[in-house]
Amino acid sequence: MDIDYFKETFQFSPESDSPLYEQLASYIKIQIQAGVLKPGDQMITETNLCNILNISRTTVRQCMDRLVDEGLLVRYRGRGSFIADPKMKRNINYLYNFTENMRELGAVPASVVIKSEVVEADQYIRDQLKLPPTQNKVFKLYRLRCANNEPILFEKAFIPYYLCERIEFFDFSTVSLYKVLSERYALNLYRATETIEAIIINKDEADLLKCAAKVPGYKIQRISYLDSGFVFEFTTSITRADKCVFQLELYRNTSASKSPIDIRRQVTLS
Repeated sequence: MDIDYFKETFQFSPESDSPLYEQLASYIKIQIQAGVLKPGDQMITETNLCNILNISRTTVRQCMDRLVDEGLLVRYRGRGSFIADPKMKRNINYLYNFTENMRELGAVPASVVIKSEVVEADQYIRDQLKLPPTQNKVFKLYRLRCANNEPILFEKAFIPYYLCERIEFFDFSTVSLYKVLSERYALNLYRATETIEAIIINKDEADLLKCAAKVPGYKIQRISYLDSGFVFEFTTSITRADKCVFQLELYRNTSASKSPIDIRRQVTLS
């Protein structure tokens, strides 16, 4: 970050109830989200921040610790602090949207279409989509989801074709799949179930995600439902473990607490 820019655009608010370190951390997050600070940019040193702002090293360290904990900064011994590459943060209490999530992190989202075609569903896909006996065709969409041109997620989606005929003619590298489903076919996501499984990424997936083979990853499978209860999408996503964090909000199941969200977690030992 340019020191002159920092001096011109930041000052503490004496009227704020937030501690100084939180005000500073909030400012830096806004600069990341606005694209002023980009992945790989080096932060002003803690010593310089202390001198410029006339604050203690403890205050600066609290700010930096907060940003590191949130995955926005990384520290390298002897080199300083740098803006981190965007890490997909999924709050699994709520339905997830990749594009919105990346923009919140200050990253530029993009999609690369690998396959977009109508195919005959195999038995596994038929079972997941609960296809009627007379319906065998599905729309298959494989996409590489990127942030700042870096692959983050490999996504494979299947949708019953009888619900969305001619959808294969849309270019899903530039338009939103859910927007097309909603506006063209009146298919609106109402709820979904997700299964998250730790995996080892295979060579084909590694080639797409531009990482070494046999590194840890996650497989995320989602079944999406309309408000009528019909299944309208089955998606499998593969992501690197070092590019994704899952967040879950928990409540005690007592009458005095908020109503707990019904999230079932399965652990399989093999």
